[in-house]
Amino acid sequence: SPPIPPLWPPASPEGSPPEGSPNTMQQQAGGGAVPSLPSGFPQGAAFDMFAPTPPTQQAAAPPAVPADPFGGGAPAVAQQQPTQQLDEADFWNDMGFGNAPPAADGNDDAGAPGNVTPTSVDSDAGLSANGDDEYTQDDYQQHDPRGPVSLDDRGLPAGGEYYKARVTTPMLGAIFSSAKELRSTLYKTASDSFVDAIGERPVISFTIDGSAADTAGIGLGHVLLKVNEQEVLQTDQAVKTVGAAARPMIMEFYVPNKEVKVVKTEGQCMVKYDNHSTEAPASACEWKPKYVVVGDMLGKPHILYMYRSKAEYDIAVKESQTRNRALSVKVKQFDIRGAKIFHERGTIQYPNKPRWYYFTVVRGTGLPIKISCRMPEELHPVYEGIVGFLDREARVKKLRMEQNRERMHMNGMYRETYY
Repeated sequence: SPPIPPLWPPASPEGSPPEGSPNTMQQQAGGGAVPSLPSGFPQGAAFDMFAPTPPTQQAAAPPAVPADPFGGGAPAVAQQQPTQQLDEADFWNDMGFGNAPPAADGNDDAGAPGNVTPTSVDSDAGLSANGDDEYTQDDYQQHDPRGPVSLDDRGLPAGGEYYKARVTTPMLGAIFSSAKELRSTLYKTASDSFVDAIGERPVISFTIDGSAADTAGIGLGHVLLKVNEQEVLQTDQAVKTVGAAARPMIMEFYVPNKEVKVVKTEGQCMVKYDNHSTEAPASACEWKPKYVVVGDMLGKPHILYMYRSKAEYDIAVKESQTRNRALSVKVKQFDIRGAKIFHERGTIQYPNKPRWYYFTVVRGTGLPIKISCRMPEELHPVYEGIVGFLDREARVKKLRMEQNRERMHMNGMYRETYY
């Protein structure tokens, strides 16, 4: 079709709009003076009078922001940010990961280890198969019938070993927890009386590979007693004392006897979790290397964590202890409540490779998880951690059923029927 001619020829910058243009019609209709056009807009356009005001003119006088009566406005966030950074720095310096600068206001309080669990958007953890999501760490505590332990002359379980470690670096590279917090992980083989005897004394629950604590021989489950001959009785006190102690620092520890086996439920494994099969994959290339951790030391025994390496696990633990701080590493999470174990002693032989050992975790919801290692002793810590949790979970469910049945008997709501 032929091109449509314009309504009027373009006007020069000095000329006036032609007859019939919107500006001319407004003047003829008695609409008043034509509004002036802002600088920068071409003259003579048909819809110039509807053009918006340039943003530069609106930003000249920003409206006043009313004060937020709940303290949730932007100024409050800007004031809180330096405090958060200061808390993080003070906490890790007091923990022994750096030199803490002297506080200007004389306040030497340091942040205590929080109960923040490593999380990420790449998570597969959810409710258990039966929908029961109300279990706490106390539910998974082992209440064994063993009697009270005998104590030595220092008030600790008899048969243990005492030693001293010398630390010269400002960074210790370890985290303290109480014995009760480690009841379902490191101290899961200990009796209740042993945990009560340790009390609130600080226990080494995590060490960084190659750190001063690692090279000095300080191991998991060791109980800190003194720092430079100063007695330490609580975890918070240990954090402050270690951070402020002069170097070289002499630390005295207590190691439990052989009857208490410190269980480390983690290790470097090969995993497969992205299909419905419970069998090992047909090719060795389908396995993914992950550092697998069963539960964590601060209250989530039902979560299976997977990191890309032990180094990233160390970073995640450090960052998870700092309040209001997101993780910078990627971690997969799987809820194993209500799960079952398949192929407990499964093996797979790939061409030109040694035999691999594996087992499968079949959950109530989600895809099965295959975990393997080339040596059975490497697979044993993770396997024992998962099986130990599932056994405790079964005992908790049985105990709750008996308690509910007894409660219904007392209320006259339960009646057994025999056929």
